[in-house]
Amino acid sequence: MMKISAILAYCLLLPSFGFCIAKDTTTKSNPEIVMFAPGLVPGTSNRVMAPAFAPDGKTVYFGQVEGSSPINIVVSYLKNSAWTKPVTARFSKNYPDLEPAFDPHGKYLIFASSRPTTPVDSLINGNWNGKEWHRKGGNLWKVSYSGKGWSKPVRLPEVINKNSSVFSPAVAGDGSLYFMRADSGGVFHIYRSQYKNGQYQTPVRASFCLDKYGDFDPAVAPDESFLIFSSPRPPAQKSTDLFIVFRTPTGWSDPIDLRQAISDKVFGVEARLSPDLKTLYFTNQMNKEGVKVTTDSYIWQVDISGLLKGHGALK
Repeated sequence: MMKISAILAYCLLLPSFGFCIAKDTTTKSNPEIVMFAPGLVPGTSNRVMAPAFAPDGKTVYFGQVEGSSPINIVVSYLKNSAWTKPVTARFSKNYPDLEPAFDPHGKYLIFASSRPTTPVDSLINGNWNGKEWHRKGGNLWKVSYSGKGWSKPVRLPEVINKNSSVFSPAVAGDGSLYFMRADSGGVFHIYRSQYKNGQYQTPVRASFCLDKYGDFDPAVAPDESFLIFSSPRPPAQKSTDLFIVFRTPTGWSDPIDLRQAISDKVFGVEARLSPDLKTLYFTNQMNKEGVKVTTDSYIWQVDISGLLKGHGALK
């Protein structure tokens, strides 16, 4: 496994990673890479990740760590063309919570948490990369939104939470769920559970995953025309790169490395998409000066509309 900070080891959960056989001939467009938070959102810490935007783009939830406190989910609102100082989400005040993901219709939000599964339990342990992670495991939980605000968190069924190493949800337009899971203490892989007749079906591992390596942090278009994920598989070199796959008549395409397709600055974890799909958000440890800060994590954004249009995934 590559060396990463203690913060990212918990919040981003990087295993050992994979191999890419695809070659991308796309010419780099080199769009501007801009820091989203901290910087554009006032009052954030230097350890932020995984922004989830409401469908109107005016509300964003993301993970934040302050000092020695556990990670939790905060919310900021776009008012008068400026983001408000974030406050802790009402459903995320008592336990370590991370990686929020909106339903594309804005009716509910799914997030990962190490919170107890019953009132009498303690924080759950995780097990991946051949190691037990004490009180740092993960299950997926759901909160629904109404005129009265968010509901109480509800743990997703056992078909999703097969073990205590389940993280990084992404919701498709029909309710189908993508996530990452480590089985038998191994590396993480990405799974998809079809949502049918009000129930999640048995998850199926994504075709682009390889046994030897890990793949994680999926972000999917509502129509599932493309998906972005993270992996240190080649051609990544001593880094975790972001890859994109496109839906074809026979399944997912070969992965394309976004560092090669867009810019050397586009790499990291916790991919997220803007509601209009034109902007990719991702997290790494490079600050504005281009210096790696092992104790921090920053959210960056980049325009991917050109790449998507070139592959027919955006009109």
